[in-house]
Amino acid sequence: MTRDTDQPVPLQDYAVLAMIFTLWALNYIAIKISVNEFPVWTALAIRFAIIVVLLAPFVKFPKGQFRSLLLISAALIPGHLGFLFWSIQNTASVGAISVIIQLGPAFSVLLAWIFFKDAPGIKRISGLIIGFIGIVILFYEPTFFDTIDALLAGVASAFFMGTYMALVRGKDQISPLAIICWSSALGVPFSLIMALLFEAPIQETLQTASINSWIAIVYAAIASSIIAHGSWAWMLRRQPISFLAPLTLIVPVLAVFATVTIFDEPLTLHMVIAGLIVLAGMGLITISKAYK
Repeated sequence: MTRDTDQPVPLQDYAVLAMIFTLWALNYIAIKISVNEFPVWTALAIRFAIIVVLLAPFVKFPKGQFRSLLLISAALIPGHLGFLFWSIQNTASVGAISVIIQLGPAFSVLLAWIFFKDAPGIKRISGLIIGFIGIVILFYEPTFFDTIDALLAGVASAFFMGTYMALVRGKDQISPLAIICWSSALGVPFSLIMALLFEAPIQETLQTASINSWIAIVYAAIASSIIAHGSWAWMLRRQPISFLAPLTLIVPVLAVFATVTIFDEPLTLHMVIAGLIVLAGMGLITISKAYK
C-alpha cells in the first residue's frame, strides 16, 4: 500500500532508489553494446527467455490476472522496450535517448493524476520543471539526434514507459516478480515472431555474436529487468508516482557519467553545471515529500 504522503521517506527507500537508478543508467550502455551485434527483436527474445528461465520456477502465475498482464506486457514489450532498443540501435548517442526516456515521468504523472487522483503538487511540479531544464541544457546540441526516427521512437518508448508505470501501480494484487516474469513469458513468442519476420536468421546471429554482447544482454535481463524493475514495482506500492517518477531524471545524469567512464568521452564544465541543475530539481522534490 502507498505510504502516507505526510510521512518522511525512510532511508532504505532512498538506498533502493539509488540502486535502481544506477542499474538503469548502466542499462543504456548494455543495450548499446548488445544491439551493435544483435538485432532488436532477437536481443529482446534472448533477454525475456533469460528472465523466464530464472524466475518461472519460483513465481506462480497470478490467477485471474491474464488480461491485466497482457495489457502490462503490451505497454512494456512492443511499447517501451521495443522502441527503446530500436532507438538506441539507430542513434550514436546513448545519452540522447536516456534524456528522451525521461518524458516517461511526465506521462506517468499525468496518467496517475487522471486515473488515481494522485495530484503532484506545486513543489514537485517545480522540481520536475527544473530537472527538465537541466536536461535540456545538458544535451542541447543541433546534431543531438542522428535521425528524427530515433527521436520519435524515444518519445514513443517514454509514453509506454509511463503507461506501464501507471498500470503496475494499479495492480497491487500482482507481485512485482510475477509482473516481470510473466510479461517476459508473453514477450518471448512475440519477439521471436518479429525476429523471424524482419531480422537475420537467429542461428546465424547467435554464432557470430561476441562475448561482450552476450554479457550485455545478460546484464539487461538480470540487473535491469529482474533487480531494478522488480524493485521499482515494489517502490511504486510504497510511494506515490508524483514523488517517484520525477526522481528518475537522475538516470540520464548517471548515464552520462557512465558513458564518460566506459567510452572515454569528455566531461565538460557544461555537463557538470547542467547535472547540478538536475540534482537541484530532484532535491526540491525530495524536500517537498519529506517535509510537507
